[in-house]
Amino acid sequence: MRFFYKIFFYVISINMDYKKLQKDLKFGFMNENQVHNLLEEEFGTLFKSKLNPEMGKFYEFDKYNEEYFIEIKSRRIVHDKFDTLFFGENKLIKGEELLKKSPHLRIFYLWKCQDGIFGWEHKSSEYEIRKRGRCDRGKDEFDDCVDILQKNIKPLKNLLDNINGNDKQNEVQ
Repeated sequence: MRFFYKIFFYVISINMDYKKLQKDLKFGFMNENQVHNLLEEEFGTLFKSKLNPEMGKFYEFDKYNEEYFIEIKSRRIVHDKFDTLFFGENKLIKGEELLKKSPHLRIFYLWKCQDGIFGWEHKSSEYEIRKRGRCDRGKDEFDDCVDILQKNIKPLKNLLDNINGNDKQNEVQ
């Protein structure tokens, strides 16, 4: 497997703007670290999947605990600049696999945007699968993605409210 990743990154570096890729990865990791404490306020103690040898560096979700799996996408836009936000379909598929093994889990896809953190709970509303991507790093990077309409995306503070009739505020009292 390690050999595969070396070849993968070698091929990417030949065809892509490697400096831009590194800058984008650094941006994502930096944002992931910046929001960790905020996420723990909402979801409890969270572990980084890349530090778990069973999950590895390229696992579909960034953070987890016994109740939640969380994917974090970093965006250089305000959250509602476009009609939708999206994430890779591979993450939705992995979410389904996790739920088959552990139906009690709740899975969230979050976007850290310029105006805050926003999210969507796994299959909590309609979505579409569309080809999405970018071509600004010297190579076409398009894949099947899950498109979520803005009306179904909530601010982080409201993600756990009123789900299945439970109001987080009432649970505390």
